[in-house]
Amino acid sequence: MRSATAAARPVCRAAALLLLFGAVGCGGRPYPVRGTVTLDDGTPVTAGMVSFETKDAEKPITARGEIKPDGSYELSTYKPGDGALPGVYRVAVTPAAQNPDLPVPKPAYDARYTSFDTSGLEFEVKAAPNEYPIKLAPRRK
Repeated sequence: MRSATAAARPVCRAAALLLLFGAVGCGGRPYPVRGTVTLDDGTPVTAGMVSFETKDAEKPITARGEIKPDGSYELSTYKPGDGALPGVYRVAVTPAAQNPDLPVPKPAYDARYTSFDTSGLEFEVKAAPNEYPIKLAPRRK
């Protein structure tokens, strides 16, 4: 007959493995990502959404942040202000509806920035605080 200590070893090993995988997770923890969104001339974009989407991921992860009136943004993945997981992201900037009953106004910046596929914006989030200013070309007349 095995002792209680010997019988508990497999259970302890399994618990340790679960704890290890839970701590590591599916890509680690998010790190702060902040910045400002401006036009080329330095004028802040005063409303909208900045979205980061993991590049080349089988199942993309998205982090988003609302653009504040001063042009600043802060990304969130799981909870407000927690940041983004480390990795390479493609970025889109979308305008905000001022009134939900009206159509979204055309942004002051080029429409190519509203899609991950056409924005040309890409950033690497590192396991540290990240600061990414985003400069956008104005809308073509």
